[in-house]
Amino acid sequence: MNTLPLVVLICTAAFAIAAPATGDATGHSCPPMRPLPVAMKSPLAAGPKLFADAARGDDTGTGSEKAPWKTLAHALRQLKPGDTLYLRSGTFYEKAAPTRSGTAEAPITIASYPGELAIIDGGLREFAESPATSWEPFAGGAEGEFISTKTYFGADTRRAPQQFIPASWEPMWGIEDERPLALGNFADSMVPLHGYRFAADLRATNEFWLRAKKGEPKKAEGDTPLYGGPGLWFDRETGRVHVRLAHTKLEGLGDRAYRGETDPRKLPLVVALGFGEDVMRLTGVKNVRLQNLVFRGATGSPMIHLYGAQDIEIDHVTVFGGFPGLLVDASKNVRVTHSAFRSLAAPWISRAHMKYRGTPSYAIVLRDDQPSNENIEFAWSEFTDGHDFAFLRYAKNLRFHHNFADNFNDDGLECGPKLRSHTFFIHENRIGGILSPFTQHEGDKDESPIDHDPKAGMSVFRNVIDLRAGTYSSPPSEADATGAFLHREGHLVGDHGGPIWPVMRFYQNTVLRETPTFRDYFLFGLGAMGLRNTERDVFNNIFVQFEKVPGAGFAGVREPGNLREGGNILWGVKDGAAAVGNPFAKFRASPVFEASKKSDPSGWTTRDRVIDPKFAALTSDHSRADDLGLQTASPAVKSGVALPVEWPDPLHTADKDAPDIGAIPLGAKPWGVGVDGRIPLFGEASAKR
Repeated sequence: MNTLPLVVLICTAAFAIAAPATGDATGHSCPPMRPLPVAMKSPLAAGPKLFADAARGDDTGTGSEKAPWKTLAHALRQLKPGDTLYLRSGTFYEKAAPTRSGTAEAPITIASYPGELAIIDGGLREFAESPATSWEPFAGGAEGEFISTKTYFGADTRRAPQQFIPASWEPMWGIEDERPLALGNFADSMVPLHGYRFAADLRATNEFWLRAKKGEPKKAEGDTPLYGGPGLWFDRETGRVHVRLAHTKLEGLGDRAYRGETDPRKLPLVVALGFGEDVMRLTGVKNVRLQNLVFRGATGSPMIHLYGAQDIEIDHVTVFGGFPGLLVDASKNVRVTHSAFRSLAAPWISRAHMKYRGTPSYAIVLRDDQPSNENIEFAWSEFTDGHDFAFLRYAKNLRFHHNFADNFNDDGLECGPKLRSHTFFIHENRIGGILSPFTQHEGDKDESPIDHDPKAGMSVFRNVIDLRAGTYSSPPSEADATGAFLHREGHLVGDHGGPIWPVMRFYQNTVLRETPTFRDYFLFGLGAMGLRNTERDVFNNIFVQFEKVPGAGFAGVREPGNLREGGNILWGVKDGAAAVGNPFAKFRASPVFEASKKSDPSGWTTRDRVIDPKFAALTSDHSRADDLGLQTASPAVKSGVALPVEWPDPLHTADKDAPDIGAIPLGAKPWGVGVDGRIPLFGEASAKR
């Protein structure tokens, strides 16, 4: 496995969305939200080696190290099983589609040259390389508005989108003219530029969320125009790109506000136009590796698209943007390791900006063409800073482990609704601020069968899920200097459209939140929501919230579903010790409690406790690092419920007697997550928002 040099690990460990988003207005934008990719040193491959150099190559050359090719298009056609194609440092402004396959014994590898970093960019090079001549002030526009000096009429060719999923604005029936066609990033920091749907928003001075007045249309353009920070808009009539980099002035943004350069002629920008054209597409190929590469410059289109592909490895790859960053369809044996997917949400951008006034993107999408996706693995990777995270429902044997997922202002891991035979194993991750970490949409009223494979569904275990930072859901409607609107907590679980939820086994997790859960639902919603026509097991978890004691809320539950649960600890940090009475007493006197014994003979809540789990270190200041390991005297030690031996659990050997409750058994060493394990499982001060 390739590893980063020690000096790089030291530098990049300061992983922070909270890095001050200020600039000095002298040709710089703002600091990166996350560590930028760096070149990695590793020995050259032992087998055949070929070379491409975008700056100094020539496609009439031999492809040797001394006579490299120039373009990916040419180089990829020359590959044979066992070849390694090394891309020299620089940017390849191309959309690539490898068509050559390797073999299991001799895969094809496409990688950056050791110690260098190659970028594959699907955008337009002039905005990055010649910004001074690519923009001019736009007469009659807003203050600070510029327009491209060239026209790009081909941007509106209206290719059919490939990533259709519920709630993704696809197809945009009747409003195709509103589709954002210009997306991009600041090239120095790779912080995203907002892709505007409406010119009025790009030109606005208002930054409050002000809905339409009574009698006006309720669609977005009927609302008061809303500036969402530096961004782009494509004018279909003139074929030109508009850009505005005006500072954000919304009170409460604090260090998230944009204070950088406002003249695009002084800044290199990544700008991509159009829709529906993949940057890297692998169709029907086998045994191909992508290593140590950077991808950027996607429009509302997949950055990397796997269709009918097999035995694909994506390792130490960084993806900036894309809708989605990765699309997997009818593919098998796909491994994504030590990679980073940075989506489209800048520090000053909210869910409302993206969903209603921009591009409501997913980072990862699995589609449902046949044959089904099978044996998909995401490991030791980072997924951050976007609207929706991962649409995973169509896969058999999907493993998602040792990853860091954080700052998605809407849906998180979507594994539902219930299907007859899909299997997911989600374990040993750190999941941070996501509005709804586990969710599902209803795509079709008849898509969920009553019966199912007994092994189907999702197993969620040994994860640390810390929701306390919240997400930026919507700008306020009036001044709020506190910035509280940046930290809205949503729900641990939720749905859209009332689907049948997938079978779920949720065990040995540690879950933290700041504010009371919705309707005081039992087990943060797992004990009350979505139990119709499905099965659920919830065992040996620690649920902690800082305000109030988690109780037994069963609002709307008239008939108990097939829920088995027990061995859970619930605790309220501020009010737990002062709590009076049994929070479960009212529920245990209800008909629903008696009926719950049909699926759980002892009855719901009877094997759970409201008690301080006694973490090694937990403070009310979630900007500080915690230690969610257990003290020796913790009531979580040796007090869990014995679980079926067939349930996977990499730490079960640490439990000599009855299992410890929570993600980390007593004495177990917390692991790192993300690229090369560089992010502590319990977080760090610089990783907080």
